Amino acid sequence: MTFKKFDVAAIYFPSWHAEVKNDKIHGQNWTEWELVKNAKPLYEGHYQPRIPSWGYFDEASLEYAEKQIDLAADHGVTVFHVDWYWYENAPFLNRPLDEALLKASNNKRIKFGIMWANHDWKHIFPMPRTKESSLLFPSVYDTVSMDNVIEEWIGKYFSHPQIWTIDGKPVVTIYNLDHMVASIGGEGAKRLIDRMGERLIHLGLPSIHWNAMGDYRTVQNQLKELGILSASNYQTIWDPTYATDICDPQSVFDLRSPKRQDYLKSLDLGEAHWNKMAKDLSIPYYPILTQGWDSSPRGEQFEGHGEIMQGYPWYPIVENNTPENFEKAAIRARDFALRQPAEHKVVYINAWNEWTEGSYLLPDERYGIEYLQALKRVFTGITVSKK
Repeated sequence: MTFKKFDVAAIYFPSWHAEVKNDKIHGQNWTEWELVKNAKPLYEGHYQPRIPSWGYFDEASLEYAEKQIDLAADHGVTVFHVDWYWYENAPFLNRPLDEALLKASNNKRIKFGIMWANHDWKHIFPMPRTKESSLLFPSVYDTVSMDNVIEEWIGKYFSHPQIWTIDGKPVVTIYNLDHMVASIGGEGAKRLIDRMGERLIHLGLPSIHWNAMGDYRTVQNQLKELGILSASNYQTIWDPTYATDICDPQSVFDLRSPKRQDYLKSLDLGEAHWNKMAKDLSIPYYPILTQGWDSSPRGEQFEGHGEIMQGYPWYPIVENNTPENFEKAAIRARDFALRQPAEHKVVYINAWNEWTEGSYLLPDERYGIEYLQALKRVFTGITVSKK
């Protein structure tokens, strides 16, 4: 199979390096590796803690940026879709992208997209058993802050030769469109999206390819009117028995939902959801290939907490997501993408390095690079985009 434009975009979570704001909250040189190290098994056979093959490395170093790029590019990943945060009118967790990935000597081997994680930042590192998590940094959408955001994107990313584009436009995913609309209304969200695009046009640059990924349930029927050009989901793996569909968070909040769920069962359900979204939306829908889910490391560790607690991060743990079964899921995602009419084919992956949510492709002590080898087998032979 050869196609001119096919991208495999892995979501990259940049929380594995020292950050000034985190130093003030958690102590000097704290990173989320601390939660990975301290995770405990909740039951016999529960795979915790997860131990990275490379150790608890500093992702803001050029050495590890280059190692990650080579590992990804060698196994079929064409894009790092990097979570990007803006709080208190300044970037947050941006050092791995700004100081390492974009400056790596081998960065021509991969593209870089912006995943605007526009949710509020709460103190969930770990979430206390009382669930009394404090709000650390709210997401705001005032004109001054948003004008600074677009200038940051233009100056640092959109001018970079490795920026990921679709139809010549830099890709920016809005993680929580519902949050934006709830904050400034539908008309306000449209004005903001239009204003950002107009700034690029004013400079003689291509406008933005806006993608909606995480929470957009309240505006699903208005995506095109809001200026969104494509959609996906953040995951499609939970059992929706007690909800309307596989992406409904109520499926994991419901007390009847099983605490341990089977990855294989999710494959038929996930593909049915992709097909429904492709049919219902008036814009292209790109599938999300989810590696797994176990966010228990982000919750306070105490005996039996997985049985008695509800809500994030005490979501159901997805089991049986072996490399073999992940390959089956990857084949389905690839074939779904190839069936879609959009010229540019895309498969998103959750995730490259979400260690504390149990969804990662980086090698660990149990499976090494087997997930990446499976990915390479599935996507070998597809010609990827050079633009």
